Amino acid sequence: MGDFINSRGWQNCLQTRMRQRFWGAICAMLMGFVMLGMLDGLQGLARSGADVIEVLPGYSVPISGPLTIKNPVSSDLKAQFTPQSNSLVYDLEGFFAGYWFGNGMWRAAVRADVTAQPGDYTLKVVFRGAPASTTQNYKITVYADDDAMRAASTSYLRRITGYNPFVLAAGCCGLALLAGVLVYRLGCSYIRQLTNLGCGEIVRVQHETGNGQQPRPGHIWCLLYGLRAPASGTLCAVYDAQGAQLGLARAAEVNKGTLELNFDSFTSPAADAGAASNAVRSGCLVQLRPQKPLSPPD
Repeated sequence: MGDFINSRGWQNCLQTRMRQRFWGAICAMLMGFVMLGMLDGLQGLARSGADVIEVLPGYSVPISGPLTIKNPVSSDLKAQFTPQSNSLVYDLEGFFAGYWFGNGMWRAAVRADVTAQPGDYTLKVVFRGAPASTTQNYKITVYADDDAMRAASTSYLRRITGYNPFVLAAGCCGLALLAGVLVYRLGCSYIRQLTNLGCGEIVRVQHETGNGQQPRPGHIWCLLYGLRAPASGTLCAVYDAQGAQLGLARAAEVNKGTLELNFDSFTSPAADAGAASNAVRSGCLVQLRPQKPLSPPD
């Protein structure tokens, strides 16, 4: 037992598992930030409304909307700001087919000159010959500077960090993907190291009860990871996730890369320490064959 815990192969395996869990926790935390950014951005849009346009003096914001007549030309569209302001400009860029359903859309930009006065404006977009009910209204808010826009934002993350919550979510998602790839690679390395140790990982434990005694491990199932299964009836050592031996299990049958074993008994010092029945659980190891040496003997 001591040789297994103190072997260099097991120490390397344990370090790999610890690194995998660390980066797995980082990945989970980043995905939590992704969800937080998405939820914050969506609630901000719901509170402000899809028809609200925020702009700073000297900048422009792209907008688009549906066509209300067929085959329009630029002269068919009329845009009007209220109150009228020469510092706000509606620049029509053209017409296009919608990305989702192929319906007709117009694309434009609302530009605020450097002389634009902060305040609220409305933009009315109408098509010549279209019913009045098809008029498209937008609320334009011009802010004095970026600090004022940030303070008035309906997004909590934008008020705190100054960044768009969807941009933060996208950045965290990219980092989470990189961390996930690292977790996957570490997992592959962990499995290779387990096979070098001749071990399989327990994935299921079935407890038995009888004569009023406390439940004890009866049958366990472990993954072979491509290792050859020991002959039926062979005693195999069972270790916990830290490499301490818990007991012995007798090999039974193999089914689709999984070996079923009958747990025999707790072994000393696990038995002397009064190992509980739940000590044998998923994540523990079964040694299926002697471990390979990491380097040739001297």
